[in-house]
Amino acid sequence: MPQRSAVVVLTDGIDTRSRLTSEQVATISSSIDIPVYIIALMSTIDDPRQGGTAQEEISGPLPTLARWTGGEMFMASAPAHASVAARQIVEELRHQYVIAFEASNRQGWRALEVRARDSGLTVRARAGYSSGNSGVGVVSDARTPR
Repeated sequence: MPQRSAVVVLTDGIDTRSRLTSEQVATISSSIDIPVYIIALMSTIDDPRQGGTAQEEISGPLPTLARWTGGEMFMASAPAHASVAARQIVEELRHQYVIAFEASNRQGWRALEVRARDSGLTVRARAGYSSGNSGVGVVSDARTPR
């Protein structure tokens, strides 16, 4: 059985002490090829989704970091929300697969786009990779039905 890995971050969703930018963290995460899932735990009154019942699109540095690494950000203002997030993360890890490609030998960040032929699937992969040496790059990816 293949080994599946991810970084799961539990946070209040408010960044008050970061020393690195989301871009720097995404670059480090892509170099070790691990998706980052973020669960923001907060009270209902602090939930920017106004009521905290629907998983709406969230913007900012934390969800951007999650998307760049192939993960996702969840907001949980009730125990049921945290449970749903944990189940979705486990389900996505069960559907991870590996794609190999020949990486660029030019130094710098290289954007990466992965698409599926089946339009009923959503492909989530990291946004790119840092290169500098020739060789093979590896991308972890989670597929989930829409």
